Amino acid sequence: MAGGADRQRKGGLRAPGRRRRLARLVLLLSAAAFIVTAVLAWQFSDRWLADAVADEINARIGGGVHIDGPVSLQVFPPRLALAGITWQGDGAVRIDHLVVRSDWSAQGAAHPLHIELHGIRGSLHQAGDGHWRLPVPAMDDPPAAPAVPVQLATVLVSDAVMTLTPHDAPPATVRLARAELTDAGSGWRLQAAGSAAGADATLEGTLSATVDAGARVRDLTVALAGVVGPVQIDALTLSAAAIGQTADAAWQAEGIGATLRARQDERQLTLSAEGDTLRHDGTETRLLGLRGTATLSPAAADAPATARFDALTLHLAGPQLAVTGNAQLATTLPVGPVALHATGAALALDLSAGLLDARLPALDATVPDPARPGATVALHAAVSGQWQVAARTGAGTIQFQVEDSRLDGQWQVALDAAHRLALQARVDRLDLDRWQAAGPKTRDPLPLDAWRDWPLQLDLQVGHLRLQGIDARDTRLRLNTP
Repeated sequence: MAGGADRQRKGGLRAPGRRRRLARLVLLLSAAAFIVTAVLAWQFSDRWLADAVADEINARIGGGVHIDGPVSLQVFPPRLALAGITWQGDGAVRIDHLVVRSDWSAQGAAHPLHIELHGIRGSLHQAGDGHWRLPVPAMDDPPAAPAVPVQLATVLVSDAVMTLTPHDAPPATVRLARAELTDAGSGWRLQAAGSAAGADATLEGTLSATVDAGARVRDLTVALAGVVGPVQIDALTLSAAAIGQTADAAWQAEGIGATLRARQDERQLTLSAEGDTLRHDGTETRLLGLRGTATLSPAAADAPATARFDALTLHLAGPQLAVTGNAQLATTLPVGPVALHATGAALALDLSAGLLDARLPALDATVPDPARPGATVALHAAVSGQWQVAARTGAGTIQFQVEDSRLDGQWQVALDAAHRLALQARVDRLDLDRWQAAGPKTRDPLPLDAWRDWPLQLDLQVGHLRLQGIDARDTRLRLNTP
């Protein structure tokens, strides 16, 4: 009896142990099944989510978007990460990584939204009408408001390379190292750095600006450096106080400025300019109130030339370009300092016909006096005419006065002819003795034979001529004329 009781107690102890081992086995199998199911569900949900996002985008831009990489979705804080996004249409764009996230712990009526794009590669083509072929929204109705209010806070783009192919020019490559758009409260602050390379130009630089509502830009600054053809650009800065659209749908920039330092071989150019208003309405472009200074420094042995301009107005309408304003030029020649001042100048260029029409109604100059060392003489002139660019020919009129001598005549230029310059004029009085250099007078005859070798045709009439103490009336000089 006692032995049976012992066996019964031992059997009762073994039964609960087997149940515990069976329970652990069931738990392990359940955990393994859950892990396998979760992994499979994650893989399928990853592809389902990628397809769902691509379908949502395609519904808005008319198709062409695929997501080949992994998709990551986080509920709190909200974060969506996409990889391997491609768009194939008239061009092609690929984005290696796109991240959209929000910070729900931030205070405010709307949650901030942050967008990051990295590794963009693409190519875009320009149509014959000048528009670039880009994906455009295909929806007729505006998108519905999100269930949770959000506000765009930052957009960050890094490592972007785009090849742009204009319809009438060689392709160019634009590289964007980094661009960041940040909500600054009173507007959007844009900062970017990158480079661009074309057929004969390579530039790199930075851009900064503030973008307000209505696409109005404030405090724009663009700084560039690089090579354009044979010219090395050491520094080019462009700026504008404000850029925006006016009530009549024209684009207008105010408070514009530019500075330039460039060189080619031994020559150097320095430019500083400011303008009041730049306006473009789709058919015409106007630049008002342009003023500035330009200095050209040639080889080291030559003196620099400095030009100043003010009250310039530029008007471009189709192929027609018109320029009006005032300009000054000062330099030093081997004979001495020279200064020119043009007031009320007007230039009209027909780009399609290659025709330049110029009017210089008041051209004043100060040049060294050949008869008085160290002194200067003032000249006053008015010049007008036309120039054919393709034919390399031009013709016009000239009025010229120095002291009590006045010249009225017509000029012609033909750069491909044996006698490139032709002048037919009349001078009321001319005292050649006045313009002879100081010193002992020579009695040698004038070397008129050397004039025959000049590329010049001259028909000059002088009302009163004085030469070596001899006065002559109604004198006529003809040189290389038929």
